[in-house]
Amino acid sequence: MLPSSNLILQSVLDGVFLGFLYSLMALGLSLVFGVMGIINFAHGDFIMLGSYLVWILANSLRSDPSLMSVITVPLFFTIGAAIYVAIIRPVLGKEPLIQIAVTVGVGYVLQNLALMMFRAEPRAVQISYLNFYVNLGLVSVHTAKLTSALLSLFIVLGVHYLLTKTWVGLAIRATAYDKEIASLMGINVGKIFLLVFGLGISLTGLAASLWMTFGQADPYIGSSFGLLTWVIIALGGLGGVSGLLASSIIVGVIQSLTMTLVSPSVSLAIPYIVFIIVLWFRPQGLFGKG
Repeated sequence: MLPSSNLILQSVLDGVFLGFLYSLMALGLSLVFGVMGIINFAHGDFIMLGSYLVWILANSLRSDPSLMSVITVPLFFTIGAAIYVAIIRPVLGKEPLIQIAVTVGVGYVLQNLALMMFRAEPRAVQISYLNFYVNLGLVSVHTAKLTSALLSLFIVLGVHYLLTKTWVGLAIRATAYDKEIASLMGINVGKIFLLVFGLGISLTGLAASLWMTFGQADPYIGSSFGLLTWVIIALGGLGGVSGLLASSIIVGVIQSLTMTLVSPSVSLAIPYIVFIIVLWFRPQGLFGKG
């Protein structure tokens, strides 16, 4: 029996909402890679760590998970800055394999700490003031997903404004273009790298707060989100914010439709198949130049 058109429309809408949240998850990874050239394979595990922290805080304070971003964002910026100084800065300029090994190691440490402390049981927040639906006739809007999508879009556009309309953004873009020339122009490249890595990690804390309004935390979501965000960046082809948003929505809609039309058990696999097909014909990504 074929799904009704209303069910398909509902799936597309949910996929768009999910795609906007994915764009926020991928933004920090794209920023760090684009500016520093660091392939941070622990990125998804910071989202996992943030999800558990939000679960603890929201249940302890009996508050909505989205409000926990007031704590997670500055805390994760501090954690990101500390990790940059202690772990990332020493391997800058080293062989890419060394950088990969370091970030993979950080990810495994975080994952195993989560397994040790929380085991493999999924954890969800008991109270979310946004966890209800609004019926609009053909579709029902889940307010938590809608709020997460709107906030994600706002933050992504806000970071885009920071990068394109402010002096700090100009310094970041100059460093990304050529760090040696940027240094000669008086830009403190080390501070820019510290700022960028801290910002990239702080965005995972924000994404985790929004994810936990309707999702669950478990030790393995870091691996899923980490790979998925890399797929989004590769599909976007470092094509700026528009490419990031478009590729995120494509992945979100594909995943949501797969859950409805095929099976939830293969919903994570289909985006990777699409990713392989796209890169076969367009190695620079859908929105990359070339």
